[in-house]
Amino acid sequence: METKKIALKLIVILIFCKPQLGLGHAGNLDQNGGHYWGQSYHCHMTACEIPDTFDFGRRSRDSLLTDYRAREKFFNEDDWSFEQDFDSDCQSTRQEMLILTSRNEVRYTNPRNCVVRTGDWLDQYTGKTFEIAVKLELDHVIPRMYAHTHGGDRWVPEKKLQFSNDPLNLILVERREVRRKRNRGPSRYLPREQFQCEYANIWNQLSGKYDLQLSSRDSNTISRILDSCSEEASLKEN
Repeated sequence: METKKIALKLIVILIFCKPQLGLGHAGNLDQNGGHYWGQSYHCHMTACEIPDTFDFGRRSRDSLLTDYRAREKFFNEDDWSFEQDFDSDCQSTRQEMLILTSRNEVRYTNPRNCVVRTGDWLDQYTGKTFEIAVKLELDHVIPRMYAHTHGGDRWVPEKKLQFSNDPLNLILVERREVRRKRNRGPSRYLPREQFQCEYANIWNQLSGKYDLQLSSRDSNTISRILDSCSEEASLKEN
């Protein structure tokens, strides 16, 4: 499968040339006016609230009554950074993906080959093809905000960065479609039918790999799709 080949190539770039995962002070504050600091949370503004992330009373698994929206204001882009040049070759994660996934030789905007200008890409979400790189955006199959609100807020800093830069979770998609998807799970957003089996499988693999607490509606949607895909595969074999 082409996705697996791309993931293997990116593993060399993003794991063997992995970023330095320090526990330094966050550069920016979240919407709440604070930031995580290792396994604690610091407030810097008036009326800043302390999240329940580290409360002893918080259950190990979320319940059906969990208010995921209440955790959104504690999300900080700095904790989930991904658009960087990890191997110091002047090409960011986005540029590496553009190069690896183009079906034709890419052309660059400058002599150093730092930024891709044109190529030939298939957007798996919509089925559309693109030749201009700026029309595509690097999307996380499982959104970082979703991961944060569904248990990822309790992860150590290293795990947040690992998730954000996991090749399995990165895909190039039309900018408009990324905005349409936003931070939604499979019960509220699905790509085109031809990619739904692989999409559900990626969600299933990632949630298992990171012990992510998917909502019951999303889990049910994924199970339904995978069951349907298995039935179709069986019919084709027979």
